[in-house]
Amino acid sequence: MGLRGKWRWMLRLNMAFDMLCYMLYMPGKLRRYGHIRGVVAGLFCAACLFYVFPAAAEPPASAAGTVKAVKKTFSVRLRAYARVEPSLGWKLLPPKGCPPASKELLWLKASFYGTDINSLRAGLAGSFAPERGGAPVKVRVCSVFDLLEPDGGRAVAMVAVGTSPGWLSGQLGAVTLKGPSRTLAAVPTRALVLDRGRWWVLVRTPKANVPRAVVPGPSRGWLTFIESGLSPGEEVVADDAYLEFHRNIAGSYQPPD
Repeated sequence: MGLRGKWRWMLRLNMAFDMLCYMLYMPGKLRRYGHIRGVVAGLFCAACLFYVFPAAAEPPASAAGTVKAVKKTFSVRLRAYARVEPSLGWKLLPPKGCPPASKELLWLKASFYGTDINSLRAGLAGSFAPERGGAPVKVRVCSVFDLLEPDGGRAVAMVAVGTSPGWLSGQLGAVTLKGPSRTLAAVPTRALVLDRGRWWVLVRTPKANVPRAVVPGPSRGWLTFIESGLSPGEEVVADDAYLEFHRNIAGSYQPPD
């Protein structure tokens, strides 16, 4: 029954009580009628609180919305702009896993960005399409540099697969790497909270919401895959996760004197 229907029935009951009391205590007993009428009015107000507006009588407990981490399979495709460079510079610090430097050996250097860079591994296969045309060349990643570049990119070294591709030093083009399919837990991106340089989620337990450090991976739409720290099926806070995470932050600070 809607709110309008509830009001209609409550008003009918109130009028029925009013008429009954007036008929019973009509002449010479107006004072007693007034007392009865006051009791009926009180009952009517109480019924409105508990029947018409039940939420006002007993407000629901406020709790942040939660979702369950889902199990999803995805494959990573990494694209970047690459440059052909000589390998002579490797004599000082040769990348681990790459062929020895020589005058004939040319390699590709590319920088990748975004959360997908966590999927970069030595051995990933792909193709290099020269900027000025020509057949794509199959390549593989021989080394991933540990240090990030100043702009946040992850540099990798790649070499051609098979016969000599006929590259020229300084040649430019686009490289595409295809990673293997992976299955990870995925949560809404809004469930992730960055605090003190680490990523966290609030895991729902029977007693409380417990912060847990996680390592986020690639993002697909509104979902972010979790590399480690969370299993599929676990329930995490998604709505207002940042506010819930910092709910008791005031207790960590001492007020000034």
